[in-house]
Amino acid sequence: ILKGYFRSWKLQCAFLFCCPEGVGKLLAAENFAKAANCLEEKEDCCDHCPSCIKIDKRQHPDLHFIGPDEDVIKIEYVRQLKKEIALRPYEARLKFFIINDAHNINAEAANALLKVLEEPIGNCVIILVSAKPSLLFKTIISLCKIVKFAPLKKRELEEVLKKEYFLKEGPAHFLAYFCEGKLGYALKLKER
Repeated sequence: ILKGYFRSWKLQCAFLFCCPEGVGKLLAAENFAKAANCLEEKEDCCDHCPSCIKIDKRQHPDLHFIGPDEDVIKIEYVRQLKKEIALRPYEARLKFFIINDAHNINAEAANALLKVLEEPIGNCVIILVSAKPSLLFKTIISLCKIVKFAPLKKRELEEVLKKEYFLKEGPAHFLAYFCEGKLGYALKLKER
């Protein structure tokens, strides 16, 4: 679905990435930002150009992360987002604003975000990431392109863990089945 947006270069200004916890919504949002701004200019990110490296390290000037502070996304964060959207991208083709755990937005901030989404946004993409989209205002959801994710098949997750995270067969197999195809959970347990 996301590659289709690159092919037509019709990136809607707002997306809602939703699925159960631990499936990889935030990772997908980061990779979407990398692919859109990769200097190799392909449909996917190269992971080695300066833009991809900066995004991986969360040091890119045109990538902004917003998340809950004490389990709440406050209006100050949305006001800052509105100021940043008004500015042109510093070095990227598109500025990305990733709002993690968007369902934790308070009512005041949600109303401010709604106003941002209703206005035309130039070279910016806003991605709301949520495991509980039903807690968001329906008007916010209606202004977003909804992208639903599902857990990987256990065999697929096992292969990802072996190829991309260099786990041996035994631990990769265990994590893939124990985490029921949820990459985020597998990566958290891998670190322990």
